[in-house]
Amino acid sequence: MNKWKIYAIVMSLIAFGSVKETFRILTSDAPDIKDNRAFLIPIATLLAGVFIFLAIRLWRKSGNRNLS
Repeated sequence: MNKWKIYAIVMSLIAFGSVKETFRILTSDAPDIKDNRAFLIPIATLLAGVFIFLAIRLWRKSGNRNLS
């Protein structure tokens, strides 16, 4: 297995967890989240986007092989 594919799978799992946490931040009524929601939403969406971008980028890199 290609090392980039392993990195892509790990990033995909991290991205899935970050999307799940972002959704929890957006929908939670917990007092600690509710008070800081304006600060947490941009950070959570930015991190989720970065992890998704890295997962896609690494997955594409794993498919680029020279067959020479």
